[in-house]
Amino acid sequence: MAGLDSTTTTPITDSFRFPSLRKSTPDSSFRFLKSYPNKENSSPNIPSFTDAVDKADICKPTRLSSASELDGFEKLCPPNGEDKIVIYTTTLRGVRKTFEACNAVRSAIEGLGVMYSERDISMDRGFREELKELMKGRESTELIPPRVFFKGRYIGGAEEVMRIVEEGNFGDFLQGLPKVKAGSVCEGCGGVRFMPCFTCNGSCKMVMVVKEDVEQINEGRAVVVRCSECNENGLVLCPICC
Repeated sequence: MAGLDSTTTTPITDSFRFPSLRKSTPDSSFRFLKSYPNKENSSPNIPSFTDAVDKADICKPTRLSSASELDGFEKLCPPNGEDKIVIYTTTLRGVRKTFEACNAVRSAIEGLGVMYSERDISMDRGFREELKELMKGRESTELIPPRVFFKGRYIGGAEEVMRIVEEGNFGDFLQGLPKVKAGSVCEGCGGVRFMPCFTCNGSCKMVMVVKEDVEQINEGRAVVVRCSECNENGLVLCPICC
């Protein structure tokens, strides 16, 4: 085939050879970044050297101690509530808004992982009287549960408690409070905090025999009296968790 058997060869030239890469100096990348510090489309993974920032000084908000933060709330202590969390709630479903607010506050307090004292005003008249005495002279809305107290300080109702939870400020209030294991339930009451009275078995009644002397003959007369150990529902506080 003519033209393919040429004995002459074309010498290889360097015309199609890529130019060699220029060796960058040690500070060339630094000069590049420094010349375009605020470029909109620059890679977010490349750090900026325009300002030297000490990472040790980042994310160090100034926080007050737990005692100082609690001092910002009104000093109002329920009975035996100096060193614990006390919440007044109701388990009655008569008013749906109140019932749901109590459930929300109870869940928020349980999420803190510390022990607290719940006082159900629908289960014990004594707790209802306690709350009335604490809220004496206030608006009638202050008598509606839930009402929350931390270490003898009045926090407020559902709105105030949920706002503090969302802000994450409850962590500073928990110093010194005993913790509770997650998922643990009282073996005595199952978390209800009440048990049937051990004296009257929840009947609120006791039978007493009253002796009478009739013509020098001792006779006994059975009398039904109100049990003094339980509340109006025949319940007592759980001796294990309360």
